[in-house]
Amino acid sequence: MQPLITPKSSNFKLEIAKNNQGVSSFGGLPLIRKALAEIGLFKKISEVFYLKGFLRHGGYQDAQILEALILLIASGGVCLSDWEILACDPGFKKIFGKCMSVDVLERYLKRLSVTLLPTDTESGQSCYSTLLEIIHREMILIVYKLAGSPKKLTIDSDTSIYPTAKSDALFCYEMEKAYQPMVAYCPELKMVIAHEFRDGNISPQVGYARMVKRCRETFPEVESWTVRTDSAGYQLEMLDQWASDGITFYVTADQFSGMQNILRSHTEWAPYFSNGVKTNQEVAEIAYVPTFSNQEQLELRRNTFQFIGVRKPKEGQLEIGADKYIYQVIVTNTKENDLCKTLQTHWQRCGTIEYTHAELKNGCGLKRFPSGNFAVNAAWCSLGILTHNVLRMIQNYVLPKNFKNIEIRTLNHRFIRSAIWVKEKANQLVVRCCKNHPLYAWYKEALQNLEHLAYRLSQLSTA
Repeated sequence: MQPLITPKSSNFKLEIAKNNQGVSSFGGLPLIRKALAEIGLFKKISEVFYLKGFLRHGGYQDAQILEALILLIASGGVCLSDWEILACDPGFKKIFGKCMSVDVLERYLKRLSVTLLPTDTESGQSCYSTLLEIIHREMILIVYKLAGSPKKLTIDSDTSIYPTAKSDALFCYEMEKAYQPMVAYCPELKMVIAHEFRDGNISPQVGYARMVKRCRETFPEVESWTVRTDSAGYQLEMLDQWASDGITFYVTADQFSGMQNILRSHTEWAPYFSNGVKTNQEVAEIAYVPTFSNQEQLELRRNTFQFIGVRKPKEGQLEIGADKYIYQVIVTNTKENDLCKTLQTHWQRCGTIEYTHAELKNGCGLKRFPSGNFAVNAAWCSLGILTHNVLRMIQNYVLPKNFKNIEIRTLNHRFIRSAIWVKEKANQLVVRCCKNHPLYAWYKEALQNLEHLAYRLSQLSTA
């Protein structure tokens, strides 16, 4: 008979350690620092940023302050004051060196300039952080080369509501104070390749054309582009231009009264199969031509646009006199015969861009913003997205395979927030892991991968 295991008592005695001995609860940060150094991101920062104006902040260089902010967000920090926790960590002090104050970080963010973009309102602002944008481009170009410089890329673009309690924030369409950043995610590179920070009252329809233009300018050697958006991207003149530029698009179409009548009267519906499995949805190609201003535009849209309707029965909704189906319409210029395949391609967007917004909010410090200053919050948003890209690059190219597809919060719990001991020996930093914890094996494999990655980058830079 197996003996009964007696649980440990919950009582404990609280004492202060005689010496800290370099213990740290942020065991993954040394690897992140080393990865940032190996890919040359901080070297680019030193080349780009004008140093003289920031030396007054205690003598810290731009790269040191930006590294501190990236490490703060990567370690789970959600506001600037969380830096005090890192600065009090004895092991982190040995890893990072002398820590600056929270005031230095905040003043630095205030000095970063932004590039303002056209909007549809007089009060709302839309921008991106001017100098941080250069660092973003350097980061994604590094990953683009590591991915083999693909000639075909996809842009999944969307906005999302980021609620805030800041007094100067503006109301969004959900009637709450919020910011509404726009993000362009590339599934082939697994990172955000462009973004805009925007006030909540900016219409979701604003900015799609310039976002795609910025992405194309970042990768001029890419031959084929695919854009997937929700109904905010249903702008006919913009779609005409994308078709003329050779861009393939999948866009959720607005359901105007004329289109709704066509959907209700259409009779030739076929079952929708998802990965070979029949669902309760039905699909059909809809004979619909959008509005036009001249004969040339009519011919262009009739020969270019393909409208695909999807319907499914309402479940549990008692609406008297309403149609018994829920409809959705997709417009594309692919002209594929397999409608199910076209819909699956479009719906993959939800698994990338919406998931990315959730990761930015929950894992990259964007659930709350540090300041009432719009420019400071824009810089914080940019740093959160940069941290997201850095962590995704480390997951895909440095850490063991079992870390590739986990959420950033899970990565933080399993790896970044692991306990280590840090000491200096013969002018070298030594990181010690617990004896029976898998962290040592993870670190060993990650350092080997990082060495291989540094070699690949050196070969790519000389090619």
